[in-house]
Amino acid sequence: MIKRFRFSESASSKMKSMKYLYKLIRKQGPVTKGILVEQTGFKQTTCARIIDDLLREGLIIESGVGTSSGGRKPIMYTINHQLYYSIGIDISRTFTKVLLLDLQLNVISEIRFSMDKTSTPQKTLTFIQHAIEQMLAEHQIGQEQLLGIGIGAVGPLDRHNGIMVNPVNFPADYWNNVPIVDELEKTFSTKILLDKGINAAVVAEHQLGLNEIVGNLSYMIAGVGIRLGIMTDHRLLKSDAERFGKFGSGHMIIDTNGKKCICGDYGCFHTCSTILYLQEEIVHQLKRGYASILTEKVDDPDDVSFEDICAAVEAGDSMCIQVVKDFGFFTGVAVSNIITLLHSDYWVLSGPMFNRLNLFYETVVSTAANRISRLYPGYDVKFRKAQLGENAGAIGAGGMIVDYYLG
Repeated sequence: MIKRFRFSESASSKMKSMKYLYKLIRKQGPVTKGILVEQTGFKQTTCARIIDDLLREGLIIESGVGTSSGGRKPIMYTINHQLYYSIGIDISRTFTKVLLLDLQLNVISEIRFSMDKTSTPQKTLTFIQHAIEQMLAEHQIGQEQLLGIGIGAVGPLDRHNGIMVNPVNFPADYWNNVPIVDELEKTFSTKILLDKGINAAVVAEHQLGLNEIVGNLSYMIAGVGIRLGIMTDHRLLKSDAERFGKFGSGHMIIDTNGKKCICGDYGCFHTCSTILYLQEEIVHQLKRGYASILTEKVDDPDDVSFEDICAAVEAGDSMCIQVVKDFGFFTGVAVSNIITLLHSDYWVLSGPMFNRLNLFYETVVSTAANRISRLYPGYDVKFRKAQLGENAGAIGAGGMIVDYYLG
């Protein structure tokens, strides 16, 4: 019989001590009692008693022995990471992903659903419900072992009421004030939390991709839209401001003579960082008569897809390469502007624009790094692609559930 997750029951000093020790074991395990005493400042007897409580609850297990410094070899402890599970969901404009995660946020199972013009809220919710039920059944996990469901989604959101408000550029209609938490609560009697997918992604990358060694971190996703997550001093920067505006990140003006943006302004870096504007520019160049291998692939320039552009760049198409470089330059300028404000030590770049177009990634990084080196000689900003890839948002969403119980 699986017991309820004890950490949800009480705020007593005993429970706080158990939670504190459990979190250390989860982060550092396998770990010895001696190291736990050293790091917590607990007395030997207190630490031993809490360890016994955690063992009795099944929350931790013995996992071999450590190296002896003289005498008996110390017992190592780690969490029982398959005692409970969480579900992490990422809803973006290009795909919805559902992950089954253990307590260490290891991916046990995943199901992906491409978003297209038929992906209405009802169809997407049905997919999510079936995916969760399928994964729980396949791995013989009862609902009493499910700690909760975390959802990372494109904003704007009303997090407190569990509502996706009115995201722009979704391929399907009806994504307006969708009570996604209420809908899932009709099927699953467990804790359900909603936050921006970018917030979930930056926390996951901080905890797992960078092992919490970097405190000042910016995370940018470039796809159909721009999403930006920020962590300062190991704390996620959150705001409800986006709830009142549907356009989100990407609307810093970098060229007043640039293209008109979906927000109504001209020259936002959204216009040189996203898939739809890249397609628009490539189509414009084709219609002006510029030579490209794309003319051999499509009869009508308007039919050119993002994948067609990626393939053309990989094949060495000079027109597509130049457009992607131009986009990368202006995006790099925008990134360097943000760096001068935030002074992030690390930038993680993710999403289809970075993942599918390595030339775009390289141009953004070189442009931003060169500008920053001139402004701040010696300031070495690190850039990398997301180590967790497109799973980052869903992993972080599942992690929200564990963090909810562990504080």
